[in-house]
Order: sequence, then structure tokens, then C-alpha cells
Amino acid sequence: MERTPEIFEKIEAYLSNSLSTEDSIAFEQELTANTELQQEVEKHRIMHTILADQDTLAFKEKLISISAKIKQEETANTALLTNRFSLFKIAASIVVLSGVGVLLWHIVYTKNQTRDLDLYSAYYEPYPVEDIIRGKVNKDAEKVVKHYNNGSYDSVVYTLEKHPGLKEHQALQIYLGNSYLNTNQEEKAAKEFKTITGKGKYYEIAQWYLSLTYLKLNKSGKTKTLLKEIIQYNGAYKNKAHRLLMAMEK
Repeated sequence: MERTPEIFEKIEAYLSNSLSTEDSIAFEQELTANTELQQEVEKHRIMHTILADQDTLAFKEKLISISAKIKQEETANTALLTNRFSLFKIAASIVVLSGVGVLLWHIVYTKNQTRDLDLYSAYYEPYPVEDIIRGKVNKDAEKVVKHYNNGSYDSVVYTLEKHPGLKEHQALQIYLGNSYLNTNQEEKAAKEFKTITGKGKYYEIAQWYLSLTYLKLNKSGKTKTLLKEIIQYNGAYKNKAHRLLMAMEK
């Protein structure tokens, strides 16, 4: 699809509901059959969303100012415009709009990433030590508990990665996954939480921390899917999962 000012104007008219009924029907028929046009319309929708945001008001005002200057220039120099110069302006407009599209995508991505990290900080709490110290523990486990309780997560990782019976102690796996999260090793954390299967106590705990891991990785889709599963599981983390899911969908 050739990206021209005429196409952009038609898209804007369609999104603002200013096309005639006949033109609107014809445009929608073309939209159904043209994937590239669908993508272009979606870019313009995103642009509208971003420009409506208070955080990008200054950027919006700059675009309005530039548009006004271009119109003023065209009015003052209409007699001097040549076909060659007109073609140059069309090409330049396409380049500028492409750049704006990339910038707006970056703004959307950055805002989403910031929001996810803010939610992660609000909802993440290390799994408490007192909940998993029950019965006798060996020296390695005692060492892990001490380091974990003091926030020495690197030491926890170092000890548990060498622990021969780690897979037999799901509580220690929860420790290790949390320690990975606190040492910026999110992919390892996700992998560790995924190894906890079954429908026991630690399975739900692992699912909750796995959802937070995905949130920290800015994988909102996977986070929401897990949160819905936790809610359906109807266990101890149901309410937390419900609140986080609502916060993500605002």
C-alpha cells in the first residue's frame, strides 16, 4: 500500500466519523480486504490515544504548531510551488509521519513498561521465611534461611544452585525463585517456578510468583493469563490476583 497524504486524510476522516455513509462503507470494505490498511488505521488509533494523554500534551501542541506553520507557508508561497517541490513535500511528510509512528510506539511501550514495573513493586513481597521453616532442617537449609531473611539473595542463589536435593524441597525452590527475582535474573526465576507442578500448596505460590516474574519482564499477556488461572484455582492468592488483574486492566 502506498502511504500518501490522501490515505492519511481518509483514515483520519474515518476515525473521526466525518466520512459520508457511502464513503464510510466503501472504506470499511477496503479495510476488510487490505491488511496493510488495517495496520495503518491501528497506528492512527494509537496516535489518537497517545495525543489524548496529558503526558504527551506538549508533543501534541508541537504537532499542531508545525501543521499551522506548513499551512501558512503554503498560503504565502502557493505561486512559487512547483510540481517537483510538491512531490518532495509529500515524500518528506511520509518520512516524518513514519518517524512519528515509531516515536509513538516507543512512548506506548515505555509507558506500559513503566506501569508494569510500578505494579510489580506494589504487589511483590518476598515469600516469608516463617511460613516455610517447619520441622528439622539441615545445615544448608539453615544457611539459606539466614541469608534469605537478611536479604543476601546472591548467597541464597549460590547455595541452592549447588543443593543436590533441591527438586525434592519445593519450599527451597520458592526461595531460589525469589532470590533470582531479587538479583535481576528473571528468566531463571520463571524457569524455577515452572518446575513446581501438581496441585499442592507450593504450586499456587509458584504460580503467583511466576505471574509477578512475567509482569517484571513486561509480558502482560502471560501475566493476565496466570492471574485468571490463580483466581479460578480459588486459593490463598485469589484476592491478590484479582486486585492485580483489575489494576492491569484499568
